[in-house]
Amino acid sequence: MMAFFLLFSLIVDDEKKRILIIEDDEEMRSLLKNFFDEEGFDTDCVSNGSEAFRILVREIFDIVITDIRMPGLTGLDIIPGVRKLQPETSIIVITAFGSEEVHHKAMARGANSYLEKPLRFHELKETVQELLSLKSKRRDGPWSGS
Repeated sequence: MMAFFLLFSLIVDDEKKRILIIEDDEEMRSLLKNFFDEEGFDTDCVSNGSEAFRILVREIFDIVITDIRMPGLTGLDIIPGVRKLQPETSIIVITAFGSEEVHHKAMARGANSYLEKPLRFHELKETVQELLSLKSKRRDGPWSGS
């Protein structure tokens, strides 16, 4: 049984990690997609919250990156729904209109991380890696040998 678990863990860790980007600005959406595609992630993009929920009910993601200010549902509106549909998915909020109040609201609603634009892509990559590492440790639990 232990050998099966270790083999399963290795197979799961080798899978491409999936990221959903929710960003209404086409240029930023494209930059994020290209960046994460080049980093080896399986990346999907949508331009608003309604599109996000259509894909979130069908597909599982490791990370959701959402802008805050968007037409219709805002990033703050989206966070609780992502949490309900995919509780294990990490959520990164990005915004060009940051404040302590917005930061607090995002974290209180269930975001795992909050970054302000202009984005520093090395910081975004580090944040994604940290969240994936934490997710892996939670998944492995006491069987991880650490």
